[in-house]
Amino acid sequence: MVGATLRDISRHVDCLSAPGGPYAVVCGRTGCEPHPVSGRRFDDRDTAAEAAEAAAEYRATLRQYDPQVPFYEPLVHDVEDTPPGVATTGDADPRFRYLEFCHNVAGATFEALSDASLREVETAAMETYLTLAEVVEDRDDFCLTMLWSVTSELALRADRNQRAHVVDAAAAALRGPNAPSTVGPDEALRATIETLERVGFVDANSVAVGAGSDRWRVTFGDYALAERTGRLPTLPLSVALAKRLPQTNFSFTAATPVGEGRWQLAVELDETPDGLVSVDATDDARLYETDSTY
Repeated sequence: MVGATLRDISRHVDCLSAPGGPYAVVCGRTGCEPHPVSGRRFDDRDTAAEAAEAAAEYRATLRQYDPQVPFYEPLVHDVEDTPPGVATTGDADPRFRYLEFCHNVAGATFEALSDASLREVETAAMETYLTLAEVVEDRDDFCLTMLWSVTSELALRADRNQRAHVVDAAAAALRGPNAPSTVGPDEALRATIETLERVGFVDANSVAVGAGSDRWRVTFGDYALAERTGRLPTLPLSVALAKRLPQTNFSFTAATPVGEGRWQLAVELDETPDGLVSVDATDDARLYETDSTY
């Protein structure tokens, strides 16, 4: 299945990488370090060039299922020097950022499923995707369909511990070995929301506020993944947050509609990880009272 191929390519890149190495692989057009070479460093140009080829193979594998996977122009460069023509701010096209976010989360999740030997989940997710893709009219929705399919089957066919393991593994794959040091939960939540806003997964008026010790309320609108059968998909939020809180357990405990397509999501730290793939969508008004309790 696709996850095994993606996992093998990522492991090959990991074997090539050397923490603190002087070379990286970036896209000459956007300045981004695409997954799976994001955050990886290499000892010499030849090794970095091999990693660039592996990254191209990784994306070609995903492109077999979704032709909208963004193309990169991989270049090897010294991390101390940015060569002429390499951008430093990334691609400004919101559509590009949205597609890339969806594919990165979906790809890393498929990798994690394969690595955890959750073959039934992986197979069901791909079958669901291929079925839905036949009726999707907008090609830009293929990436979201892939993400929804893996989210849906993971919620249905894996237990809580397996889901937590997959989220952690996907986040670790996207984090990379040279990720910044761990930040506090306030900063992590706000950075996660900013990322989701920047890629167009939620609107630009999202907020995360404290609601007591180790509790937060995250409010957002225009969420890309719709609530279905009474549950709100949370996998992309979980992976994005777990990237920044690798040593911290957290749970999404409930999602409440607060009008005009907006949701309020309750987040609790240091709990047994739960709600990481989907969470009950409820009209429970307690979640948005000014009181700090639930």
